[in-house]
Amino acid sequence: MNDSRRILLTEGSSTSARQTLHCLGGRHTIDVMDSAALSQGRFSTFVRHWHRCPLSSADPVAYLRRLKELIDKHDYDVVIATHEQAYLLSRVRHQLQNHVAVALPTFVAIDRLQNKANFARVMEELGLPQPHTRIVDGTSIQSLQEGCSAQTEYPCFLKTAHGTAGRGVIAIHDSTEMREWIQEQTASDASLPNQEIVLQAAAPGELSILQAIFDRGRLVAWHDAMGLRRGVGGAPIVRVSTHRENVADDVRRLGESLHWHGALFVEYFYDNSTGQHQFIEANPRIGETVNAMLAGVNLCQLLVEVSLREIPDSAPVASGVAGVRSHQFLTALLDQAMQTGSRAAVLKEIINRVRHRVGYRDSQPEMMRLKQDPLSGIPPLAVAMELLLSPKRSHKMVRSTVANYGLNADAVARIANLPVEELSAIFE
Repeated sequence: MNDSRRILLTEGSSTSARQTLHCLGGRHTIDVMDSAALSQGRFSTFVRHWHRCPLSSADPVAYLRRLKELIDKHDYDVVIATHEQAYLLSRVRHQLQNHVAVALPTFVAIDRLQNKANFARVMEELGLPQPHTRIVDGTSIQSLQEGCSAQTEYPCFLKTAHGTAGRGVIAIHDSTEMREWIQEQTASDASLPNQEIVLQAAAPGELSILQAIFDRGRLVAWHDAMGLRRGVGGAPIVRVSTHRENVADDVRRLGESLHWHGALFVEYFYDNSTGQHQFIEANPRIGETVNAMLAGVNLCQLLVEVSLREIPDSAPVASGVAGVRSHQFLTALLDQAMQTGSRAAVLKEIINRVRHRVGYRDSQPEMMRLKQDPLSGIPPLAVAMELLLSPKRSHKMVRSTVANYGLNADAVARIANLPVEELSAIFE
């Protein structure tokens, strides 16, 4: 049997898409659709065709029509939702599966994880560990004032129900900061969050991520890693793989309870002194996967096989080994520029990378893998040159990139309320 497949990625702007290319490139034919004319995934020897498309969050129906058009024209075997497009595609998963192989959970299941307030409720229902959590109604001035003013445990994290790449997550250190935030949000009806707010106590330990692949509720593979240094939106700059089976067992319970199909990753804090963990949020997508590949488990390839229903029920659960270090140089550059606004700091980061110092020692690259994909060096080089000219441009870079794949509360509501008849008509 020929193992090479024709695969379409739903976007090419995110670090998740970039790393998916590294994990699947060389063995499959890969095309990418994206709303941006120029983004990092375009610079890859592994991309055959780059297809422009509407922005999925702004015009989901037009995005789906373009997706269907590409499937019909290029006869793809598999579609992989590398980022927040998974939420939209889950609305049409049954219709989509009539035309192409795709591994997606039900829309009911995905909404229980995509929404941070719903995720906290799922944790409570299943008795899974999470920090002390309260959910506040943010749709009226009175309910927001009363709910947030009742917070007595500090420091805490304040999260809107929907947000991408760390947006909508704010650290509140004391009651004064809480009062200031409440005043900003209740200045008028227009400034209200208009969604539920999660108030969550700070958890002890190190922030880590466990990624998992499920086949109709059965855990197929998992990998976890701890962030040794974090940057833009909380994204790991340096990470090391771990192997925490007690965390994987809890994620297995989560996937089984939702009859999850496809990929997800869960963020949690792990306290080495006690061996205890606490989950803080989940994302219904595959995430960044090169560290897992380097640790011996290719989550992207397994997702392709789950999509095609090629994994037998008797197959053992795959997992990665501990101790593998990897880094994201591009994320480090952006973080230095955003945090310091200093050319000297950006230059120092470049020197550390070139000389393999600090976090780059004994660490493998996740995104700039020149031997495997020579064109992958172009985005970091271009960003480095631009940030050396003007570090302040980093904020605009991050905003525009996240806009290509992110979902805010308005986009989530827009997708959830799409008429069934209109969606069905796209795939007739």
